[in-house]
Parts: sequence; structure tokens; C-alpha cells
Amino acid sequence: MSKLAAFLGRAIPTHQQKQSSHLGDRTGYVGASDIAGCPRKAALGKQCPSSHDISTLLRFSRGHAAQAMYAEFFKTGGALFEEEVEVRHPDIPEIRCHIDFLFYANRQTKRLHIVEMKSTDGIPDEPYASWVDQLHVQMGLLQLTLDPEVQIGGSILVVDLNAGTYREFNNYAPNKLVFNQLMEKAQHILSATRGECAPKTEPGILCGYCSFRQDCPSHVADMELPPEIHQASKAYLELNEQKKALDTRLEVLKNDILTFVNGAYKGASDGILVNVTSVSDSVIVDGKKLKNSYPDIYDQVTKPKSGFLKLEIKPFMPLAAQAA
Repeated sequence: MSKLAAFLGRAIPTHQQKQSSHLGDRTGYVGASDIAGCPRKAALGKQCPSSHDISTLLRFSRGHAAQAMYAEFFKTGGALFEEEVEVRHPDIPEIRCHIDFLFYANRQTKRLHIVEMKSTDGIPDEPYASWVDQLHVQMGLLQLTLDPEVQIGGSILVVDLNAGTYREFNNYAPNKLVFNQLMEKAQHILSATRGECAPKTEPGILCGYCSFRQDCPSHVADMELPPEIHQASKAYLELNEQKKALDTRLEVLKNDILTFVNGAYKGASDGILVNVTSVSDSVIVDGKKLKNSYPDIYDQVTKPKSGFLKLEIKPFMPLAAQAA
């Protein structure tokens, strides 16, 4: 390991700890992100806290960087807001949240707006359910601490720093039914953390980042797909079918053009350039023939190839539906 790598291995965790110091000891309370996620992950994470790897810490740092950047944008634009506003449940202080941005129309206003910020690689078409639940926890807790006449709204600001794009999912308002359900979940997490009950599992799109996945009862063979994964798989299947149809159509168009040019060609009109070039014949190695005829040479010129995960998504009809 180089001196720089060793230095960063120490500096990055220290920096992340400093950036998250305002959150306090998260093992002592249930936060909005805990409530929005899997109860088992939240409870076990508080019972057996573990350090994150450098890759995860860098993702966290990217989120802090994005938030700091947009805070400067808001200040430059003259917005009136506070950052990292802590709100505790008035009756259960172990339930609390930290609001990324709390906006005011003015200091005397009876309208407040919460912005929950997310930094991602690629912006989804719809916000993830966990993001929406996290926002509902924040809006609900804030509403409990304010005058009933104060109007509260919320939105989710998703930022892709690599692509230089952002999108706001807006027009959320407190929902008492949703909030009460989330508070029941929060109290379950508290009970599970204290060892009073076994934590429930909620498999979802973030399972791949969970350090407690290996022995999770939800991750067994032939498990039912979580809603978000079901929707992602359905969209993948639909897009893949469209891709097949497009590939077929492209092949027809390609043949039409090549039949017209009948060889090397270059032409243009109305903003379209067509350039057809000839690729010379070449020779490839027949691996099967080489192995059969010259096994000694085959072993000398081959090297192992790493395996990979193969994704297959296709229409499926449950047996009960087939029998109907």
C-alpha cells in the first residue's frame, strides 16, 4: 500500500465522522432513514455497529459535497432556509430526524417546505419508496412540534453530480395515516434494538448495501420480489423487448442502405452523412480446433476468464394462474 493510500485510509473515515458529527450517536435513537429502510438492518446496525469501507464512505462524502454545493446555490439565490434541522418526537425523544433543508417564505410565515436531498448515479423516473417514507417522517415530526395552522410541504431533490443533472419530486404534504404507520415501525425498531422482539425484514432496493444480508431470512431461494425490484424488473423486460424490436428494425434499414450503395460510399444531404467503408477479411483462432489438435499449445496461450452474474428476465405465470 502506498503512503498516499495509507494516509487516505485514515483521513477519509475521520473526515466522514466529522461531517456526520451533528447526527450524534445513532445507536441511541431511531432516525428517519432507519424508519424508511429495513427494520432488521436498522436494529442490528445499532446493536452491532460496524465501520464502513472506503467506497461507502466516499459515497457518503459525495452526498455531503452535493448538499454543501446546493446550500451555496440557495444562499446565492437569496433563499431563506436552515440546514440539518433536528426534530424530535415530543413524546418519544428516541425518534428523531435531521432535515437537510428547511425553507421559509419569511420569518413570520406559516408555510414551511422541507427538501430531502439525495445524491445518485442516475436519476430514477420516480422517487424510491424509502425516500418518500423518509420525507413523510420528517414532515410528520415537524408538524407535531408546530402550531397546527402552519402549512408544511416537502420535496425530494435528486442530484447526479457526474452527469451534472438534478430533478425535484415535489408536492408532498403530511399524511397522518402514513405517518402513524411509520411511527409504529419506528417503535418496533426501538423494541427490536432493545432485544424485546425479533426485527422484521423489509427487502428492497438497498439490500445490496446491507452488511447483515448474508443470514437474512428474506434472502432465500425463490423469494418474492420486493415491489421496487418488481417494478425495475418489469421496466427492464419492457425496454428489452423494445430493444429487440429496434434491433430488428435497424437491421432492415441497414440492409436497405447497403443495398443502395453497393460498396464503399460517402454521401450527405440535409444534415445526414452516410459513410460506408470496406473492412478487409481477417483470421480468427478456432479455440475448439486448437485445443483438439494442439492441446499443449492451447494450455500455453489461454488464460482464465472471470465469471459474471447473468441476468435473465422473462414473463412468468404462477402455477395457480396456469391451473385456473
